[in-house]
Amino acid sequence: MIESRNTGFTKKIFLKSSLCLAIVSSLNTSIAMAQSTDATAENTEVIEVRGFRNSLKESMLNKKASDVVSDGISAEDLGKFPDQNVAESLQRITGVAIDRSGGEGQFITVRGFGPQFNTVLVNGRQIATENQGREFSFDTLPAELISGANVYKSPISSLQAGGIGSTVNVTTANPFDFEGFAGAASAKGMYEEISEEITPQISGLITNRFMDDKLGVLVAGSLQKRKAQTNILQVRDWRSNVSLTNRSEVDDPQYADNDQFNGVYVPQNFDQIVDLGDRQRTSGNVVVQYAPQDNMMLKVDALYSKFEVGSRRNTVGHWLSDSNLDNVVVNENGSVTSLDSTLVNGVGGATDFIQSSDARDVEIQAYGINYEWLVNDYFTANFDVSTSTAKNNSGGNNYFTVVGYNNAYSLDFSGETPTINIEGGSDALTDIPAGRMHVTNREGYDIKDTINEYRADFTWLPDSNNAFSKMEFGAYYQDRSKDNNSLTSSLCNVYCGYQTDIPDELLYIYTPQNYFSNASQQWIAYDPEAYFDYAISDDAIQQVADNTGQTFDEVRAIVDAEGLNSPSLAGSSFSVKEEVLSLYAQMYFSLLISDMPVDINFGLRYSETDTTTTGYGRELLDVVPVPNDPSDYSDVYATSEGVPIAESNSYSNLLPNINAKMDLTDDLMLRVGFSETLTRPTMSDLVPVFNVSVTRPNNLQADSGNADLKPFLSTNFDLSLEWYYADTSYLSVAAFKKEVEDFIVASFETRTLNLASGPYDFTVRLPDNGETADVNGLEIAWLHTFESGFGIQANATIVNSDASLDSEDNTQVFALEGLGDSQNIILFYEQGPLQARVAYNNREGFMQDLVSPLGGTEPRFTETYGQFDVSASYDINENLTVFVEGINVTGEELRRHGRYSEQFIQMIDNGARYTLGVRTSF
Repeated sequence: MIESRNTGFTKKIFLKSSLCLAIVSSLNTSIAMAQSTDATAENTEVIEVRGFRNSLKESMLNKKASDVVSDGISAEDLGKFPDQNVAESLQRITGVAIDRSGGEGQFITVRGFGPQFNTVLVNGRQIATENQGREFSFDTLPAELISGANVYKSPISSLQAGGIGSTVNVTTANPFDFEGFAGAASAKGMYEEISEEITPQISGLITNRFMDDKLGVLVAGSLQKRKAQTNILQVRDWRSNVSLTNRSEVDDPQYADNDQFNGVYVPQNFDQIVDLGDRQRTSGNVVVQYAPQDNMMLKVDALYSKFEVGSRRNTVGHWLSDSNLDNVVVNENGSVTSLDSTLVNGVGGATDFIQSSDARDVEIQAYGINYEWLVNDYFTANFDVSTSTAKNNSGGNNYFTVVGYNNAYSLDFSGETPTINIEGGSDALTDIPAGRMHVTNREGYDIKDTINEYRADFTWLPDSNNAFSKMEFGAYYQDRSKDNNSLTSSLCNVYCGYQTDIPDELLYIYTPQNYFSNASQQWIAYDPEAYFDYAISDDAIQQVADNTGQTFDEVRAIVDAEGLNSPSLAGSSFSVKEEVLSLYAQMYFSLLISDMPVDINFGLRYSETDTTTTGYGRELLDVVPVPNDPSDYSDVYATSEGVPIAESNSYSNLLPNINAKMDLTDDLMLRVGFSETLTRPTMSDLVPVFNVSVTRPNNLQADSGNADLKPFLSTNFDLSLEWYYADTSYLSVAAFKKEVEDFIVASFETRTLNLASGPYDFTVRLPDNGETADVNGLEIAWLHTFESGFGIQANATIVNSDASLDSEDNTQVFALEGLGDSQNIILFYEQGPLQARVAYNNREGFMQDLVSPLGGTEPRFTETYGQFDVSASYDINENLTVFVEGINVTGEELRRHGRYSEQFIQMIDNGARYTLGVRTSF
């Protein structure tokens, strides 16, 4: 007899009808659980989730019942997830690590494979993302709407192809999950340690069944606000292979050899940043289920989430120009540890007061219709149509503006954080009359991602008692389009160079609160919109005319032509159209080997992918030096908007998998798995245009995409031993190996462009397939609960790879982003009305980016980071609970460095957050 199992969120309502089998079979298909089922429901175990301990129990039983290597998390109660953020809960799972934005979990890495290598589903459907690539931002989904999440580390054929690292399925509640009327609501206030602000968060969910239980309706909503402050110290990048001569020796023909440096690493700048973020997430979902007959059910659902991040960055920055450096000290690996930035004829480095924005305006909508039909006792059909759209409407709403003046200073990188001594001391940072206009940019991205999915899934149960127990097969079609419109406008050709005065009344002294004690505590700031208004005013234009000898009308024509308040399409814009057609079949077998039950599933998935990529090419005519600023050029193009350039690509893949599970004893289970998986190329790498990305003297950079890129292909091996030795206790050890072919690497070549003012050498980044990488890992997980109410959950992941930064001349960058060990430990207590939890998550140092997104050609690394979170709740009665939560209660700071640990890149302080609230359920 085949053991009957359920998906973990099928509830008691299904026990009352023969429809149970159809629903369970359908869910096996539509959310790819692929668990064994019986033709009767009497043996199905129903778990009523309430409290953290029962949440762990449900996740454990789902893991035990699964036919693949997987781990999951379940809601503690209706509308109550274990953590405030879905990603924060996922990081408690072995093999899962996260990256944060504003202190909130945003991206996940699984088994060393970063965000783009993990496919994210919501209720079994791939969800669109507002990012430029394939990575999904978990901070766009409120935890209050989520009923569970499963991380499938070994695939089965019914899963959408795309996740070499994993496939993550996030689930929301359905009205038929409940016996009848039910609801929950919560209200809480969050206190931010750094900003010292308190903000509200409310959520609610209500569900009921009607028409003799044939109709169910569920409605849920959530509103969350934050006023966050993030403190940052930052070097944008360390430029490699730089040749320097100490400035004080330039005119001396007898200077010593140690006054010249060749092939060294030089910091580009040093910034002190305060990012003030107003965050608001408004979300809701509606689900309607209708079962007109016992063998049919129709479900219609909608999900909406709007995540607005208003960012204002107050920065004091200092840029470095090679020709102005003096008293340079270099260590044994070639990294500059200290230097002076001098003025030459009044020109050189600069003290910059920067107002910038890194805002996000994200909107996600997802709709679906699902029809489940139990044709007879042996055959089930499931038809699903869905669409999801994600938009980031930040194009032209972000900005980067600079007021400053040429200045001299000294920087020391030998300590824990850089230190700076500015000519004129701290008074130089508050000298309002010295301020001059410099950079005036509006910028940002309008990104739209639309995914339409159509699928038909079928399950057949043979009318026999032999080993063959079930067959699943189906067809899948996805139509995806992603438009990435980079919008920009700039008056750098008018104001860059610190030549135009700005009225003193537009400037003021900014004093950040709770900032790094060893950094500057005051500097000049201004309203960026007032700055933009002045930049297009007659007074500013007359100043430029007087300084340059142009007429007022000539300068006015240049300013008007740029359209400062109407940003235009930039060369980095692109559009990707992708169509995927898949067919799959998988068979299940149950047999006995030496009286030990063995479940085996074998499947094949055939997939065809057609991609059309459009970029926007512009002809670069020249790069023009910026007056009084030797650290930058202005790039000049033949036209302001690019010409569309389109290329197509097609490929097909046959992906097999086999998973076997053997019950060595009633409590001891062995799993083995073999599979082949793929991840399609990063979308921005497909763009077939030459795009200038950095215009710095001696550091000109560009990107050139490759529309013919093939997908990453991985051959995977899994082995897992699991011991379920008590009711809510288990120990598991899992080993895995992934052999990845056609790894996309970043190659760099020097390309000379003959421009109007002469030849210039550009370092061009070129993505291409060709490398292979092996990733091996070990996962250990332990859950133990005591009768006293105490418990411990702990896990550790050890992962390594043969991929490395192995190019001695730095012409090729190849390594695995996100690869690193991680550990979790949770101590909890739950007895009677009291529940308490202390959680510690640690992620060892890892390579964050192959090429720093802040600029340059060098990688950046994130250092080891550990964080403590705490929570406690008390049930006043069956319906009312008060709770308190703390996130990063020890106030840990995140640090990053360049190729070497001495190359400081970032220190980020998000501070601690505390929440006090009340929750009710009925």
